[in-house]
Amino acid sequence: MDIDVLPSKRSGLYFLEHCKVSQSDERVTYSMQRNQNLTQFYSIPVQNTSCILLGSGTSISQAAARMLGDAGVMVGFTGGDGTPLFMASQSEYRPNEFFYAFLAKWQDDQSRLELSKQFQYARANFVKTAWEKFGYDNDELIFYCNDFANRVEAATDNKRVMAAEANFAKKLYALNAKHLGIKFKREPGKKDRSDDFNSFLDNGNYLAYGLASVVLWTYGIPYQMAVNHGFTRRGALVFDVADIIKDAVIMPSAMKSASEGLFQSDMRKSCVKNIKDTRALDYLFTEIKSIVLS
Repeated sequence: MDIDVLPSKRSGLYFLEHCKVSQSDERVTYSMQRNQNLTQFYSIPVQNTSCILLGSGTSISQAAARMLGDAGVMVGFTGGDGTPLFMASQSEYRPNEFFYAFLAKWQDDQSRLELSKQFQYARANFVKTAWEKFGYDNDELIFYCNDFANRVEAATDNKRVMAAEANFAKKLYALNAKHLGIKFKREPGKKDRSDDFNSFLDNGNYLAYGLASVVLWTYGIPYQMAVNHGFTRRGALVFDVADIIKDAVIMPSAMKSASEGLFQSDMRKSCVKNIKDTRALDYLFTEIKSIVLS
């Protein structure tokens, strides 16, 4: 089965705050009020855009929403700093080939476990590919990735897969900390404003969630059909897909930005650059298509 999905060739991911999104002369633009006498307008290239996240202080006109919908652009409303995602585009007019293929695998326990493993193999492979340019100890990284893949292959249930995943993530955090010359302990959701490391990781991960949402939405695969995270958790498949790329592109950017004392906006720019440089969205489209249709 050879199915081409046009959004897989797009690269644009926008996070907008304190602006208005509208339609002007057959274009979608966003405008920002600089002072009482100056309003700046910027065009959004909708045909090369996959996802637009609208944060605090934003609004969007109906005409702009219609144009974005016609172009197949996902629009999501989020809180400050891109988190959490409150609501995103939904459409019943999605392809069904991927859904039926995924459903057939998902309903069988053994096939669903194999899906879980395939997600993790894709994750390990992308880390190896993406981190080559970051200057890490390549031998150590390859050892961790290969050991993780072997543990996943030997796993007989989802609990063991997730145990291997937790150990792998711990090793990668330690490798990042060693590379940066810092001490670090991962504490997701930590509310301590003085801890930029955990805060940047939490917020940066939402960019990966946005990309995962785009891929699943484009392929018409429901978000609730998880293979790794809790099967009753709402939208858990988004987290499963995001895991494929977030270690490779979000973790190093977020931790490096925190170590350098950068602002969160700078950290996001670094993450987006890594996403673009590594072609993370293309990788997700390719891998999910391969896994589902194999």
